[in-house]
Amino acid sequence: MELHDIKIPITRLKDYLGEVGIAVTTVAELAGINPIHLHKCLVAEVDGRNGSVRTMSDDNMIRLQEALHQLALRLKYTFILYNTDMEIRKRNGRRYCPDSLEQIRTELSPVFCIIPFMKYSLGWSHSKVCNVLSHCSISYGNLSQDDVNRINLKLAEVATRLDLLTIVKG
Repeated sequence: MELHDIKIPITRLKDYLGEVGIAVTTVAELAGINPIHLHKCLVAEVDGRNGSVRTMSDDNMIRLQEALHQLALRLKYTFILYNTDMEIRKRNGRRYCPDSLEQIRTELSPVFCIIPFMKYSLGWSHSKVCNVLSHCSISYGNLSQDDVNRINLKLAEVATRLDLLTIVKG
């Protein structure tokens, strides 16, 4: 099966980045574009000076495209490990690895907003994600082997999709 590029309007890119939890500022930094300008182009803000929709120059479009490929390459080699030596066992018999949560924070927080990414990759509610991330919660660090595997699959999926995206104006 041959994979083809996915043409996506720049305004739809914002939706996808938000869905998976990728911070626009991260993409802007990689592209060397002012984050505020990129955000305004992504949301198709109307310019108050002349009434036209904000657009990106051809050079910035090329830089944005390259930034998505760089990000895809970075995510392709990001992998969260489930360390059985650091595993804890709860009273109900379930096994979790809080160390995996620390890896998520260090490896993914430079690219992703963690809460939206966890909601996207695990299908959890906002409150469940917050409870697992909170040091004050009894559920802190409750990441099972299956959860870590699903996170790694979503990382691979996002990397592949970002690499296939071709940004078009419109």
